[in-house]
Amino acid sequence: MTFVHLLPSLIPAGALRGGVAVVIDVLRASTMIVHALAAGCDAVIPCGEIDEAWRIAGGLPPGSALLAGERHGVPIEGFDLGNSPGACTADVCRGKTLVMTTTNGTKAILASLDAEVVLVGAFVNFAATAQRLLHEKRPVHLVCAGTEGAVSYEDALLAGAFAGHFADLEHTLDNDEAEIVRGLWARVEDAVWFKGGGKGHAKTDDDRPLTRYLKRGAGGRRVMELGFEADIADAAALNRGGYQLAVELRRDPLRLVAAS
Repeated sequence: MTFVHLLPSLIPAGALRGGVAVVIDVLRASTMIVHALAAGCDAVIPCGEIDEAWRIAGGLPPGSALLAGERHGVPIEGFDLGNSPGACTADVCRGKTLVMTTTNGTKAILASLDAEVVLVGAFVNFAATAQRLLHEKRPVHLVCAGTEGAVSYEDALLAGAFAGHFADLEHTLDNDEAEIVRGLWARVEDAVWFKGGGKGHAKTDDDRPLTRYLKRGAGGRRVMELGFEADIADAAALNRGGYQLAVELRRDPLRLVAAS
């Protein structure tokens, strides 16, 4: 069973219980989280508010925390990092805990805690996330973060890629939103994959079609207005080499880690 929720606020009460939530915020929190863990962060702690992030970071061993995040796309004053995936290098991240708060993505993660399992999905780790879900018997809920309360084009595209993949495996799509985003992805899918290469062979040139699609929505336009166009290219690197890890939420304490 596969459901799509185009915004956290559109999740029916109790719907996630007993299921698996895949939280999607393509531009840019999901992509940033995958990059941070791939670059060597031990964990990413999602926070809803700036004060909470400061408090949690202050409670970690000296020198072990990195503060990252944004509000309305703009890096938070005093934080170590903004929300640009490319800033997550091995030199910056290795052995650190990233404490992160964003306008949409981290709040979507926290809104999904009713689920039995919470994953974070991005285009960069699409195949790894799909593999993690391959034999999943529980209902799968694709939760789109959106952009400040509005449905986002780029999140819907990725949800559609997952929905289409599950449909190909003869899983049921169980709400209209899942069918809608599947249809959206079907319109662009052939341009995104190498022609003749089959699924799993993504275009890798700098002008990959997915980059152009991610620029179409309000979220993409906002990222470009702020001067972070490189972040869109990072987010569009479908199944990027070295970033193939499934990201899963652990509890007590709450943190995101690379799933074994």
